[in-house]
Amino acid sequence: MKILHTSDWHIGQVFNFHYDRQEEHRYFFDQLCDIIRRERPDVLVVSGDLYDKNTPSNNSMRFLSDNLLRICDLAPEMLLVLTAGNHDSSSRVESMSGVWRRVNTCFVGAVEKAGDEYLLDKHIIGIPGKGWVAAVPYIPDYQNDLYNIILKEIRRRNPQGLPVILMGHTTVGNAIFTAHETANFNGRDIVGGINSMSLDDVDDDYDYFALGHIHTPQTLPNGKARYCGSPVQLNFKEQFTHSVTMVTVDRHGDMPKIETLALKPLRQFYVLPTEPKPLEEALDFLESHLPQEQGYVQLNVLSSERLPSDTENRVRSLLERGEGLLYCDYKVTRLHSDGKTRMEKPDFNLTEFREKDPFEIAERYFTNTIQTDMDDTLKELLHSVIQEVRSEQSL
Repeated sequence: MKILHTSDWHIGQVFNFHYDRQEEHRYFFDQLCDIIRRERPDVLVVSGDLYDKNTPSNNSMRFLSDNLLRICDLAPEMLLVLTAGNHDSSSRVESMSGVWRRVNTCFVGAVEKAGDEYLLDKHIIGIPGKGWVAAVPYIPDYQNDLYNIILKEIRRRNPQGLPVILMGHTTVGNAIFTAHETANFNGRDIVGGINSMSLDDVDDDYDYFALGHIHTPQTLPNGKARYCGSPVQLNFKEQFTHSVTMVTVDRHGDMPKIETLALKPLRQFYVLPTEPKPLEEALDFLESHLPQEQGYVQLNVLSSERLPSDTENRVRSLLERGEGLLYCDYKVTRLHSDGKTRMEKPDFNLTEFREKDPFEIAERYFTNTIQTDMDDTLKELLHSVIQEVRSEQSL
């Protein structure tokens, strides 16, 4: 069975509160269609975060539908399975499930129960003669047993021993969280508002675990669980090659053959200079190293005081000399001296504030305001409130 794995599309993102990314997402879908045409996979799995917000605009929803129809027309025999992530509204994704089934496309947004029993049928999708997909959307911590319940039911339905693909949108402990802010609560990593889980808690009876949520592409140590990463760079921290993942599983129980298929970005993300420099040196560097390809630009400044009010205008004026260079902001690293010279953790700029996890923002504010660390009781209360709000937003 051939599986094309992608996730974290974040359709509808407006970067830096100014720049609509739809043109870049269209460029991604053009490449995705080329890959499907060339590789002819049996199934395309999209492991959550279809949209950037759980209340996407009509334009974003139409954009997703139009591009999925492109894919369906291109490969009508290929199964598409799309699950909700923590950025998605589970009910909105679920509402798309009916009509899309007619074009070999399965949307799985919500987990439902009848009494104490999970309703499993929509999560277990068979590909005749090829294999099974266990489609699990983003779920709260207390539902982590769902992975094993679904795998147990697939074992019952799979006497032929066909390959099994498990999908999940979650944080797996000990993964690489390069592009994400990480908090720690009761010894567990919290990344993007999702508590970490351990792969040791999931039955090993799957052949590939198609993970979403972490944007850094990586195969986990067991060799058969993988984050494919986001296909479009979403912020300045994601300084790595973006891609989709092609997986081949010959037989149930075999290790998957995993291939990374790199994608070309329409626009680059430039942090200039690479290392922070005093303002005038940074501006001189930018003037003499204007990027040749279009993209987003962040000025990297080292300063012990607030920057002059005309800094943004000066940067914009320099960028106008290039082609398609879009100003975002300046990143300031504070230099503190008290007889020794050391780097001080910088304040959030507007873009960073939007991307950070609410838990970290609240914890930082508490520490800076009260001048003491937040105790475990308050952390637990704060974390519970954030989780409750996220669950309500996903409905």
